[in-house]
Amino acid sequence: MHTLDNRPSRPLYETEPVYCVTTDIDWASEDAIEHQQEIFDAFDVEATYFVTHDSALAAGLHEAGRVQLGVHPNFLPGSSHGDSVEEIVRTVMSFAPDARCFRSHRYYDASPATEALVEAGIVYDSNLMTNLQPNIHPITHESGLLRFPCFYEDGTHNKWQRPWEYQLFAEVFRQPGIKILSVHPLVTAFNCTSSANWAELKTRFPPDEWRILSLDTIREYADESPGPERFLQDLLTDIRERDAVVMTMDELYTNFAPAALASPNAR
Repeated sequence: MHTLDNRPSRPLYETEPVYCVTTDIDWASEDAIEHQQEIFDAFDVEATYFVTHDSALAAGLHEAGRVQLGVHPNFLPGSSHGDSVEEIVRTVMSFAPDARCFRSHRYYDASPATEALVEAGIVYDSNLMTNLQPNIHPITHESGLLRFPCFYEDGTHNKWQRPWEYQLFAEVFRQPGIKILSVHPLVTAFNCTSSANWAELKTRFPPDEWRILSLDTIREYADESPGPERFLQDLLTDIRERDAVVMTMDELYTNFAPAALASPNAR
């Protein structure tokens, strides 16, 4: 018979949601990044930025202690980060030399990539996207990394053609588990409401124009119907009104890594 008398206390995420706000900046312009940061600031959220390029705004926010930086390497063919795993890792680490976490573009995952990132000083990641998976907890990865899967992403919401009324999903977001939220500055600023909408915008504005788009231009083509921008604001409103726990990626690691790595098989 098992006894519960001396069992260790349960991690917080087993009894309540623990939120973490992240953004893959995906070569967005400074105006788009600033627009999204204004939303974070309105709710006093310290977000984790997964960077794809040199952004003076992101670097300044990090220097001021207002955001955390991780890296967002693109390992896909034609990457602007380089032609080999080693070159790609060197490139993205130059954008955030003290980064300890990563999330690959399109969640690319392969042993050579994770091993190279570990060699570069990365100790944990958020490189697995779930479909609103309940009860998410840290995963010990074979590379030695500690993995924190994502709970919500604006692009995945569009992929599954879900409606953009937050209240329809509020109870799902309030369930226990680590709730990492992944949003994108251009998706937020354009208020992109569907995969078809995003495909049309990418045709109108090729990737080499993303980094120079002004907010005036973006808002000219923004969808005015309920979309990811309002969804994010309503979600952050709900979190604040419930005084829920919000952590950065680094705080997730600091608080939950000791127990997760205590297994005899963990590094």
